[in-house]
Amino acid sequence: MVHYSNYGNNNIFGHSFGVNPYISFPVFNKSKANYNLKFGLGLAVFTTHFDSTSNITNNMIGSPLTWDFKLILYRNLMAKDNFNLRLGFGFSHESNGHVAMPNMGINSALLSLSGQFYKRKNNLIETPQRVKGENHSPKAFFLHFREGYGFHSQNGEEGPKEGRILPVYSSSVGLGYVYNKHLKVRTGFTYKFYEQYNTHLSEFYIDGLSDNKTLSASTFVFYVGNELLMSHVSMDMELGINLYKPFYRHYHTSDKIGIELMKLVATRLGMNLYLFDTNKLPQHNFFVGANINANLGKADFTEFSIGYTYTLKND
Repeated sequence: MVHYSNYGNNNIFGHSFGVNPYISFPVFNKSKANYNLKFGLGLAVFTTHFDSTSNITNNMIGSPLTWDFKLILYRNLMAKDNFNLRLGFGFSHESNGHVAMPNMGINSALLSLSGQFYKRKNNLIETPQRVKGENHSPKAFFLHFREGYGFHSQNGEEGPKEGRILPVYSSSVGLGYVYNKHLKVRTGFTYKFYEQYNTHLSEFYIDGLSDNKTLSASTFVFYVGNELLMSHVSMDMELGINLYKPFYRHYHTSDKIGIELMKLVATRLGMNLYLFDTNKLPQHNFFVGANINANLGKADFTEFSIGYTYTLKND
């Protein structure tokens, strides 16, 4: 999907143009009405963003290029032979993934009225018949390896060097199961090393952290994840628990429940591009990915990764 957006104040926010690949699938199957949920993740370009001299009011968007996330629930209002009228309500978010400050992001509620034109063979839709008690879909167990390189900008909450961008290195290993060729469920562990934190601890002594800078600049995460596989492309989602993240905890001492959850919960959202068709369940497959990492819902860093999947068993 290609889209244009206007945010009501061209001098501060300008205009944005985006590309948003998406998937759409039916939900609430037991309802008499037809509902579809659309999930999209892509990129947007802003014509106007934060500038320390000419646009200090815009503390939402700090760079011209941002992530673009959309989640919309549609209800079919009218369906004819080759036309469908839909009412939609959803949510849109644009931010740069903590690469450049400020990065509060823009959140918007969406209300839409849209029409779909499509072709049907003989005006009929063939529905496959399900055989009860049998599952003919191949089962696939796999091992999952990933190496990542991220970009993290330090903000005022984590020391005086606000705006400095340094890399984040990550390594991940996991195992899981592909269900029905389209859901790739996995669990595992991820190690992250923040060059930002390591440099900070070299410049400023912090009791209990600077004595072992490498360990203090590291994070260990236990995660569960799922990919929605679409041939060579997938949408990747992870939910994790920060087992160890001492630097972040040092600078976020509030006991408010929101801060406590940000210290504890790690999330990751993005897209992967596979070398081989995932529908064929190849024994060896390689991928490249682009993701946004967050502490709960607050962006942490933007990451690019390469990975490898080894299938253990096909039935």
